[in-house]
Formats: sequence, structure tokens, C-alpha cells
Amino acid sequence: MVLNPENLRQRLWQFPAADQIKTWWLAYSGGVDSQVLLHLLSRIKGLNVRAVYIDHGLHPASQDWSQHCAISCQQLNIPFQSISVNARAEPGESPEAAARHARYQQLATLIGQEDCLLTAQHEDDQAETLLLQLIRGAGAAGLAAMPTVTRFSRGWHLRPLLGFSRQEILDYAQVQQLNWIEDPSNQDDCYDRNFLRHRITPLLKQRWPSISHSLSRAAELQAENARLLESLAELDAKGVETPQQSLAIAPLLVLDDMRQRNVLRHWIQQQGFGLPSRAIMAQIQQQMLHSREDACPRVSWSQAEMHRYQGQLYLLPAQQHDSHQVLQWDVNQPLALPSLQQHLELQPMAGQGIAAAHLDTTLTVRFRTGGETIKPAGRKQTHSLKKLLQEAGVPPWLRSRIPLLYRQDTLIAVVGYWIAEGYQVTADKTGQVPVLSALDRF
Repeated sequence: MVLNPENLRQRLWQFPAADQIKTWWLAYSGGVDSQVLLHLLSRIKGLNVRAVYIDHGLHPASQDWSQHCAISCQQLNIPFQSISVNARAEPGESPEAAARHARYQQLATLIGQEDCLLTAQHEDDQAETLLLQLIRGAGAAGLAAMPTVTRFSRGWHLRPLLGFSRQEILDYAQVQQLNWIEDPSNQDDCYDRNFLRHRITPLLKQRWPSISHSLSRAAELQAENARLLESLAELDAKGVETPQQSLAIAPLLVLDDMRQRNVLRHWIQQQGFGLPSRAIMAQIQQQMLHSREDACPRVSWSQAEMHRYQGQLYLLPAQQHDSHQVLQWDVNQPLALPSLQQHLELQPMAGQGIAAAHLDTTLTVRFRTGGETIKPAGRKQTHSLKKLLQEAGVPPWLRSRIPLLYRQDTLIAVVGYWIAEGYQVTADKTGQVPVLSALDRF
């Protein structure tokens, strides 16, 4: 297929939601790939295109590049904006990964339900991605490399140039006499992708001239395999997932090892966490599925941790929570609990919660450290909090994360569980129920 505006228009309209898209956002760097895509888009009538340049601030000339992009868009009558991001790498993170994460995080804020992000990756990029994933030991999902179209933020992400080679893009740029930016970092072989591009791929192409096309085709086949594995995982998950978003271990053990790993990967991704390495997955299978019935093992990776309790697996964010912290709470305002990624607030409820007379002062929020006691409303005796939490079936790792409300030195409420006798509202009045909500709600 020849690279021209008409063929690009056909590619845009090949994915199902194309007719619903009102704004096409081009991630525009000014390099030859995005320069060609910008030029092609400007030649398609009736297309509402906006270009955005993400300034990572990693090169002294980044502001000059932004100005080049602004001028190019002005010449083509395409709205343009430049956004600066912090692309500094975290410890253990590669500069490439940090820049990519910062870029897509910012782009995600722009894409609405009727928007589509366009990026200019091509067939050679796809082949390089497949090789990199293969070197890293990726499975089918990783070897699928970059999908042509996928959901992104609240809208879509489309890569319309994946069917074209780097040479075809260069040929178009030269015929149209386009001007583009040459980022000198693209020549630096210390980056894995550049090493493949400049050292390895030319050798491979000498022997197999169509290798980029072949590898792109292999990525498509792996994408099909990944979708089949996902379908199988969805079927298997129906028998092991619980209403509490945990996994039941007994039915999981009925599956063979490969299908166990497939379900676990599916479940972890559904919960919004990154996948563990194969070594960590082996730990999960050994420690979580085959430990003693009364054991409560924990396996952690990246920003996630998995626990086993009473025959079920639980997945939650890894948190640095200090159970010895003491917070003062003006109950008229929500209280941020950053270590829990939650807020604490009071909600009025008829016949339930704490009586207003006991909320006339600042409360203290603490957490369980041991030795706490409370007499729950309606009970005749005072009990240790440890025993009550065990009776309620609260998993061990959550017990020190439950906020405890104190009025002076008296424990008057265990958030989500009990109000102390003498502090509850009467059935004919409205009380205040302490509840937790997501930190980003406010």
C-alpha cells in the first residue's frame, strides 16, 4: 500500500469507533515519523486534528524543537500546544521508560471519550519492539508488541503507520520536501533500541531484507495468541474469582500449572497492577497455592503485594503504613490518610453511627499497635480488639490499617466495624458514621 493521504484516511476509518471520534490528537515530536503523519493528516479534509509536543526537558534544544513544531503546525493550519513534563528517571528505571511514562501520563489527560491519540510508530519500530521483548523473555502479550488500536485513557490510541516501513516514511518526507528534527540521542548506542537499530537490524536486513515485515507479522500472530490466552483466562476465572475480588485457592488448584499462571496474570492485570516476573510468579504458585492451610504468606513486587488468608488470595497496593502515627481530626472536614490512599469522613445516617454529643471536640485517629479494647454497642462485655477482628474474619495485614477513633483516651469507634457502647446514636435520631473513601475523590 502506497503511503498517501487517501490510504491513511482508509486506515483511520478501519477501526470500529472511527466515526465517533471528534478530535484526533497527534503526539508530535517533530521527528521525521510524526512530521510525515502531521503532513498526511493535514491533507485529509474534514479531519479535526490537534498536535501536542511533549517537552521532556532532557535536551538543551528541546525548546527550539517545540518552536519548530509550532511553526510547522501554523503552516499546515493545525492547532498546536506544547506541554512540559518531568521525565526524570526513578531509581532502577531506564531514561527511556521514564520519558515514555511521563509522556503518556500527560497525553492521557488530554484524551476524552470522543478523542483518539495518534502516534507515528511504523513497521521497523514494531520489529524492534518485538526483538526487545524477546530479549527480555516476554510472553505472548509482550511479544504482541504494539497494537494498531487500543483503548487509551477515556478514548482510543491508534498507530496508523504500523503497516509502513521507515524507508517508505523517509521517501515520502523527501518527495514532499519536509523539514524535520534529528534528535542526536537517537544515534546513541547506549540505548537498547538504538543499539538494535544501528548495529543489529542492518546486519539482519543484509541477510533477510524483509525481516521487519516478517517480525511485524510475528507480532500480529502473538497478539492473536495473547487474545486466546485472555479468553481462556476469562473462562477459568469464572470458577475461581469471588465477589470480594479475591481468588479461591481450591478451584485454582484444579487447573494445571500453565492455566494457573494464566489466570493469575489475568487477575493481576484486572486489578490494575503490573505483572510479576516469572521468578516471582513461581513464588506465588509455591507459597500461595501450596502452603499450609493456616499460613498467611506474602509475596510482593513492584507496587503490589499478594496475601493468602482462609483459602483465598488477596491483591493490594504495597503501602508504607506506620501504625504508630497519631492524627488529629476536625470532624467537620475530611481527613487525608496518605498511607492508606484514603480519606476519612463522617456521613449522616438515621439510627446509626456516633451520637452528635460526642463529636463536639477534635478526635484522635490512631491505628492498632496491640492491647486495644472496646465494648461494642449492644454487647455486655469489653473485648480485646485483636479477638474482635479475628471473629470478624479481618485479614491479618488489614488489621493495623483500620482507623481507630479516640475521644481523648477512649476508643469510641473502629471504622467500618464497631461503635463503642454509650457513644452510639439512638434509633430515633441521626448519627454520624465514619467511612473511608478513595484519596482522589476530594
